[in-house]
Amino acid sequence: MHPHRKPTPNLPFLLNSVDHLGRAIDPSVLSVAQEIGPGAVRYAEKVLGDPALAISLFEETAATVSKTRQEKAARGKPDVTDIRGYLFLAYMRRVRRQKRMEAVLNDPTSLSLARQAQYSDVQDMERNLYLAEALASCDKVTQNIVLRRLEGYSWKEIERRCGVSSGAARERFSSTVQRLRKAFRQSRRVT
Repeated sequence: MHPHRKPTPNLPFLLNSVDHLGRAIDPSVLSVAQEIGPGAVRYAEKVLGDPALAISLFEETAATVSKTRQEKAARGKPDVTDIRGYLFLAYMRRVRRQKRMEAVLNDPTSLSLARQAQYSDVQDMERNLYLAEALASCDKVTQNIVLRRLEGYSWKEIERRCGVSSGAARERFSSTVQRLRKAFRQSRRVT
């Protein structure tokens, strides 16, 4: 023990009666949480390395257990017999899930996958802009034909809905797609 340090008295473990999401914690669950909280949260702090996260997860779990008990009561199902054990196990599962999430978020391969997804999102947005631009230059019937075909409608369904023969609908769709490809190629050369 350090000679200049005074031992700190054991402070009471205080838990909010509402979690950070605004969900109330049932008084019976809150009293059990007050009992098991100090040890459970201390363990979670060691696993997660963040005391604020550990207590937040504990409050979330207590609120979830409260909600589960209310739902069981509303459905006429029997109540949880061992609230202490139920709360503790639910909290440990929540801590493990959080730890696994951190491992995934800290994995460099997941970051590269996220970057690739972000790049493909930009490409999709770019394609959608070109499509919107190409469609803006078309008449309403052609716009309707192209959009319905992109939504997966058959040529016969398009014929019925748009009042244009399936052959004419195909021709309008084809010419619009060709214009779109040409505009897309030209924009690629410019950039």
